[in-house]
Amino acid sequence: MDTSHLVSSLTGPAMDKSLYAARLAEFALRLKPNSIAVVVSNPERTRSNDTEFEYRQSSDLLYLTGFPEPESALIVSNVGGKVTSHLFVLPKDRKREVWTGIRHGIEGARKNFNCDKAFTSDQFATAIDSAVARAETVYYKFGASAHFDAQFDKVWKANQKPLENVEEILHEMRLFKSPRELEIMRHAARISAAAHVEAMRLCAPGSTEYQVEAVLESVFRFNGADGTAYNSIVAGGNNAVILHYTTNRDRLKDGDLLLIDAACEYRGYASDITRTFPVSGKFSEPQRILYQLVLDSQLAAIRASKPGNCLDDVHNAACRVLRQGLAKLGLISRDVVTLAGERRALKRYAADHALAKKSGKALPDEPITLRSFYMHGTSHWIGLDVHDVGTGGTRDPRGKKRELKPGMCFTVEPGLYFDKNDKRVPKQFRGIGIRIEDDIAITEKGHDVLTAGVPKAVDIIERIMDHGNVIRMNAKR
Repeated sequence: MDTSHLVSSLTGPAMDKSLYAARLAEFALRLKPNSIAVVVSNPERTRSNDTEFEYRQSSDLLYLTGFPEPESALIVSNVGGKVTSHLFVLPKDRKREVWTGIRHGIEGARKNFNCDKAFTSDQFATAIDSAVARAETVYYKFGASAHFDAQFDKVWKANQKPLENVEEILHEMRLFKSPRELEIMRHAARISAAAHVEAMRLCAPGSTEYQVEAVLESVFRFNGADGTAYNSIVAGGNNAVILHYTTNRDRLKDGDLLLIDAACEYRGYASDITRTFPVSGKFSEPQRILYQLVLDSQLAAIRASKPGNCLDDVHNAACRVLRQGLAKLGLISRDVVTLAGERRALKRYAADHALAKKSGKALPDEPITLRSFYMHGTSHWIGLDVHDVGTGGTRDPRGKKRELKPGMCFTVEPGLYFDKNDKRVPKQFRGIGIRIEDDIAITEKGHDVLTAGVPKAVDIIERIMDHGNVIRMNAKR
């Protein structure tokens, strides 16, 4: 692989230790007076027999401390107006470390992770008993770790202090990214962008989805990424109409499009990129028409990504362009070219469907609307989790109506999906799945496209792939 154009792994930013201290202090201030909060690690997961999946720390514990090891927990207290943070970690164990790696232990935890005191994990039960007894309010969220849940539950049931959800505070903090977090996310995006460009350069008819996947993920690792932010989607041809296709085993065919939804995680922070391009390097006319429609819808959605709007506004901007384009192509009727028209049609269908089912008559066909070909949302929050936190309360559980403010980060990813067997669609459009996705950060004046390093204009994609063809031809000589 020619690596001269790839990101340098030496340029990646690190999280300043002082930021963890500031987060812990702010978190303690947001707790009710005389409270304690407990945040616990993810458990290790068995892959098969006696091997485990690569460990990934709980995002909440990672956010507050940066501590990476399993079987760890944090107790933060503001009881009596004094803020303390106690970290519980696995002890140093030479016999285990020979097999599984060096542990930080108590001294390393104290020295490197901003806690006031550190203890071994087996001391957690005693410590939580004492902490709960002193507190007026306790913050905890069950479900992250059965191991810690059992210990906490026993103590809390014996004391019955008011219980609050620690995530409500932590996730509100995590929604707004600091300048340093944005630097890290930009670097993750640069690495992922380099991987997508490399995939465009090396893709060719006859290669396989798993070979393209290998190219992507090798670029992630080459540049110091933690690994993938999620399972890579490398979907050729009709596989692209499966939204979360991860089999990645088929051979790529001349004349098909390839949809790649893949990105890396860097220092715990995710990126998320989707690009769609022709396996042969040249879009056919039907592919070009649909691709440009999706691109136009994405650009409209990105323009709507600004302070004062919300994710629903971003979604609606994309949908307006898609509806108008599909109506122009004759794929949906003019009756459903607006959101109001679509809702009326679906409401009539629901009533007709219920009546037919009740009377035993043949069920009506669902009307063809935008959602027939675009069945997912346009955006989700992104940060330490690829589908990150950012709720807006019980009436808005995914935060789609929250006012966008500087520091919020999310994806913009419209798409169109036409199954090869969908006879509602003209033959030239069947078997085409297209999605284009970028990561957006809201700024004071508008937005910043973190993933702008991946081309998405038709002519630039074709130029990159044509250059790739030259590279491959020279390699064969």
